[in-house]
Amino acid sequence: MKKICLLLALIMLVPSFVSCTPQLAEAPAEVSATETETEPAEVVKKDPKPAKKEETVEETIMQESNPAEDDVINVLMIGNSFCYYYVEELYGIAKAAGVNMKVCNVYYSGCKLVQHWTWWKQDESHYQYFETDGSGRSKIADPTNLRYCLSRENWDVISFQQGVISQKGDLQASKDAYYKYLTPLYEYVKGQFPQSNFYWHQTWSYQVGYDRNGYQMKDAQQQAQTAKWSEEFAIAVCQDYPMTRIPCGTAWQYARNDSRVGDVLCNRGKKSDNYHDGDEGGGQYLNACVWFETITGQNCIGNTWRPTTYSLSETKIAALQQAAHRAVAESRGEI
Repeated sequence: MKKICLLLALIMLVPSFVSCTPQLAEAPAEVSATETETEPAEVVKKDPKPAKKEETVEETIMQESNPAEDDVINVLMIGNSFCYYYVEELYGIAKAAGVNMKVCNVYYSGCKLVQHWTWWKQDESHYQYFETDGSGRSKIADPTNLRYCLSRENWDVISFQQGVISQKGDLQASKDAYYKYLTPLYEYVKGQFPQSNFYWHQTWSYQVGYDRNGYQMKDAQQQAQTAKWSEEFAIAVCQDYPMTRIPCGTAWQYARNDSRVGDVLCNRGKKSDNYHDGDEGGGQYLNACVWFETITGQNCIGNTWRPTTYSLSETKIAALQQAAHRAVAESRGEI
């Protein structure tokens, strides 16, 4: 009988023992690599929280004061070779007009928006960084990353540029293709420099005779059609973000149609690669005039600066200044 009572007592104690046992927390589900990565198109749609590395980058370069408070216009061009060659001309034209300017490049040859976006996202160092001021043009860092370049100055002007927009096609499809990279990149830089002015650099169509990588510029009509398409794309970009358009490509078409210039803007001496802006052809000088007038609001016609490493006739200088002024005035709706 005693054994039976002892057994019953033990049975009655079991629930109390179980209720006092601590419950183990459920193990968290594993997160796959694909769940932590976000495709470019999803970045635009969902605007996910930046990775911790990007938050650190943001904290180190946040703009604290209005860049217009000093007497220097600090210009940062983020792009490739289409915003590389004419910086010394831009500095010279500005100086002749009494404008204190520093022109800087975040440069990588052939770089497209997808590369800029990827390298910013992963904080990779691939760029060459140049500064042009009263001491001339100097390479400051190579290789370096976008964070370093942005941190160099309190920028008045920041520009973006895609590789040459030269294909004909549906405008909306092209916007969809480029915006998924431009949008997060623009929003990041704009977030760090909210008091800066942002620009889209409209590049130019290829010179007639261009034949590379399966693309051919066969005649002037095709060139004009491509230039018009590129202009429409640039206008759309500047409406959607917003940014101010630097209408280099439009100015190129005006200069090409001027008998004092012609389709020689890519010429370097007696040679031409048919797509970069040339020195003796006038492309570098023309681009500098367009940039100067766009970002300062001053008329480039009558500017007294002249290139020192190559020569342009006064007749061509006048034509290039007029083409630049017409393109900028038109972009502002003044004509």
